[in-house]
Amino acid sequence: MPGVTISAGYGAGGSYVAPAVAAALGYPLLGRAISLDVAAKLRVTLSEAEEGSPHRSRVDRFFSVLAPLAGGVLGVGTDSSPVDIAAAVADPEQPFREQAESIMREALKAGAVIHGRAGAAAFVNDPSILRVRLFGPVDARIAQAARLRQVPVDEARTIQPEVDRARAHYVRRLYNVDIDAVDLYELHLNSTVIPLDACVDLIVTAYRALAVAQA
Repeated sequence: MPGVTISAGYGAGGSYVAPAVAAALGYPLLGRAISLDVAAKLRVTLSEAEEGSPHRSRVDRFFSVLAPLAGGVLGVGTDSSPVDIAAAVADPEQPFREQAESIMREALKAGAVIHGRAGAAAFVNDPSILRVRLFGPVDARIAQAARLRQVPVDEARTIQPEVDRARAHYVRRLYNVDIDAVDLYELHLNSTVIPLDACVDLIVTAYRALAVAQA
């Protein structure tokens, strides 16, 4: 299952880098699960769940909130089997994780670039996949997000913690790992210092070298 997984903090340029890497490799792109819209919905509904269900575990609350968003999070198309929402709520982690992984595996059969989706954690033991993390200091990522998205810096500053928290929560609840754990990735790039086009070139070069080494 050849491919690249790209994990990026808010403002680290993942939405620019991932499609560019996919285009350079001629691979399809599987977009991230926790979009800005999903992150915002998670923040609101998680807050409500925390207040309304104090006796339920955090894991149960998280997946009960995530289940109604499953179609958008998983990217389930009309020709795919929808996630079993009832099962996801009754036994929250396993059905959701299995569905998420099956979608990624299907994409990877002929090669793919996976943006987010806890792909690095899901395929941590697969040597054919290059796992990349784009990072940078918070203030630098906020400034870059404002520039890339053409929004005021104050707006990006408000969004940053919500998005980073939602994505970290997703990875932690599915795989019980820290999204920033060093051993999840082969390649770490400070994409607030290294220009985004250079990040694309580095990732493509690293992936092609990996493929040759394993041939």
